[in-house]
Amino acid sequence: MPKHAKNISNPITGKLNGLVVALMLILAMSILSNCRNNNDFFTSKNSLQYSEDTIWFDTVFTRVPGSTYPISVTQIFSIKNPEKLAVNANFQLGGGSNSPYRMSIDGISGTQINSIEIGAKDSVFVFVQCKLEANNNVQPLLVMDSIISNVGGHVSNVKLAAYGWDAHYYRDTIFSNNITITDNQKPTVILGYMGVDQGATLTIKPGVQLFASAQTKIYIAGTLDIQGTPTQRVSIRGDKPVWDPQFLPNQWGGIHILVGSINNSIRYADITNATIGVRVDSLPVNGNTGLKISNTRIQYSGQASLAGITADIQATNCLFADVGSYSFLGLLGGNYTFNHCTFADYSGFSSRTDGHFAATNTLRDGNGKLLNHAPLNLFVNNCIVDGPLKEEIQFDQTNLNVFNTQIENNLLKSLNPKAIINKPNFFNKTPGFVDVQRGNYQTDSTAFGYKKAGTFGSPVTIDLLGKTRKSQPDLGCYEKLP
Repeated sequence: MPKHAKNISNPITGKLNGLVVALMLILAMSILSNCRNNNDFFTSKNSLQYSEDTIWFDTVFTRVPGSTYPISVTQIFSIKNPEKLAVNANFQLGGGSNSPYRMSIDGISGTQINSIEIGAKDSVFVFVQCKLEANNNVQPLLVMDSIISNVGGHVSNVKLAAYGWDAHYYRDTIFSNNITITDNQKPTVILGYMGVDQGATLTIKPGVQLFASAQTKIYIAGTLDIQGTPTQRVSIRGDKPVWDPQFLPNQWGGIHILVGSINNSIRYADITNATIGVRVDSLPVNGNTGLKISNTRIQYSGQASLAGITADIQATNCLFADVGSYSFLGLLGGNYTFNHCTFADYSGFSSRTDGHFAATNTLRDGNGKLLNHAPLNLFVNNCIVDGPLKEEIQFDQTNLNVFNTQIENNLLKSLNPKAIINKPNFFNKTPGFVDVQRGNYQTDSTAFGYKKAGTFGSPVTIDLLGKTRKSQPDLGCYEKLP
């Protein structure tokens, strides 16, 4: 270095050197933190906390031979690490690869899932399904397993339990000849569609339980004959027996009685969870009846309990309730007779602003333009129409065709805005239902319709449940509870 030269460091170079040193320190710390020693995990015991000690699936249909159907609903529970250190846990199903259960943790699925890290005071979610094999039993059979967790050699578990229920299955079936479903011990499950050709009859015997999968419809071109009894009602509903049906409309399509179908009969049935419970198309010919329905409940439908399009329907002692839009819809005319029926909607399935009991002799497009019209004959006696709106009845008529109504001696939630209802009725009184939130439309000690029924045609001597009515009966489908 020259004699007079000064030892002056470059300020920019100095700053860069400082940054390099700082970055190297940060990198070293990161490497050290990522090279966790096993001692950084809590391993002295298995203290994992399960949100449930037993995961119940209730009842699950056993597997269709040669098929993966059905698979249960997915149950979800959480596992919490209460310690101040993370844990490294291994999980396995007690039954191993032969287990009917499957689990998924942190997006990893299998019968054995290893090295799941659960942070301090943190949780993971476990998703479980089951697929059960046929057990050749009439009654549901309990099938159990467990999810075993292992933390540092310390073991704990949560139990898994489901009742497997063998069933008869029909998949995309059309009956061209008469068919009778009789087994009231094992359920019958319908996959896809079921159809009945013209000239054929589908008979369903007392106590039969039918479960319909998603998108299923039962199409009747011939004849449907449901023969339930007061002690052995026929049940038709969605195929999720584990769930309360009240909260699950639109599980299946419903029963669709087609043009040309004749002499249909439904007695003592419970039809639930459909999109449209029962739909009837067109008037029968040659003096035949369309549908006679009695002592039947149609509830929890996404769109309508009962719908007729220029149809012939006679209903006695029936409950049409808890729907998205209509308890009854009579479209483009038809012949309808209701005696001792209850129409009600407190479900909250939709934010409807129009009444749920509707009848019209018209067919209109979405803009209200009249497309077609047909004669309407509507007879409603000794019935209850109720709901939360001030107006629960809708009528739409054109003078181009017959609009004939006889609505008499009913308890109606209506302002009668068009003065169509011109016979004596009771308006806007509290029916006294037992529990509308749970779909119980029996009437209690406050029942307004107590002993107020009249006689229209043949006397109705029993109620929906087959209970004997008083000499002076009550309005609606139920006699008052004692």
